[in-house]
Amino acid sequence: MTHTCYDCMPKSGKVLLLDARLSIRKAFFALVFNNVRAALVWHAPTSSNIGLITISDFINMLIAAYDSKWNSLDTLETSSILEWKQNSQSKNGHTDQHLNSNIVHLSPQDSLYTAILTSTEQKIHRIPVIDPLSQDFLFLITNKRILRFLYLFIYDLPQPPFIHQTLEELKLGTYDNLVLIDLQTKLIEVLRMFQNIRVSALPVVDSEKRLRDIYSKFDIMHLAATRTYANLDVPLCDILDLIHDQNTHQLATCKMTDQLFELMDKFVTREVHRLIIVDNNHHIVGILSMSDLMRFFVSKLENSIRPNLNIANGHLNVPVFESEPMDT
Repeated sequence: MTHTCYDCMPKSGKVLLLDARLSIRKAFFALVFNNVRAALVWHAPTSSNIGLITISDFINMLIAAYDSKWNSLDTLETSSILEWKQNSQSKNGHTDQHLNSNIVHLSPQDSLYTAILTSTEQKIHRIPVIDPLSQDFLFLITNKRILRFLYLFIYDLPQPPFIHQTLEELKLGTYDNLVLIDLQTKLIEVLRMFQNIRVSALPVVDSEKRLRDIYSKFDIMHLAATRTYANLDVPLCDILDLIHDQNTHQLATCKMTDQLFELMDKFVTREVHRLIIVDNNHHIVGILSMSDLMRFFVSKLENSIRPNLNIANGHLNVPVFESEPMDT
């Protein structure tokens, strides 16, 4: 794969950079206002980026506040990003409060294969692309952006035979031990599932186990937008109608007979991170995530590319201030 991260760089885009001294509440309002899932955190005293703040951080904060009987709600409202970061390090057993600015990143000249490989090995969704000379942040490269690039230029790239194979033939996705929720599941229970099971979306089923809706991490941002995060004991049935218009909301699904190119088309055109695999009666069969596709592409390219791959980044084993896991 000769294409580089530079090829995926948008012609115009928005860079959200938040000061580490900004309050947590304002930080998440900024994510909502700009309709983004993550932002870089800038530490002015060291003139460096110290990581990312994501929706997963918001989830962890809400759970911590709930478990403390909302005694830490003031902390959620007034504490800074930096204070939250240092507190998280202490809870995780990291006694050294020194800020590490060596976050995982890529350069514009790194190949897309390197980007996919780094994403899958580090189990992170998004990686900052930084100019090696000026150290300026250029953009965040994500699995979604890479897949969109491959999809848009599919006819200009060599097409392997597996592009026309079906999901059943490729055996991609998760089919066992699926985690499903229903309309009576409490929001706090959903948040704990996101935190503990490390998934980015959960299928909502009816009494007959048929797909009714999908509740994703990004949907949680409506709590910040509406400032309703103080009540997490509400059932999903009271929330879904507020955030999803059932008359226009279409679920992103696929079937075992769909070909890989069709699946790529659905991921890109529907702008989702996972597809729910259903049968003809809309019963859930499995879940296909974008990360499943990325791991598949890596496995196909690994034998021919990895022996000659030189990852000169030097930051693959450093900690990342980003708690959002890979889709599963």
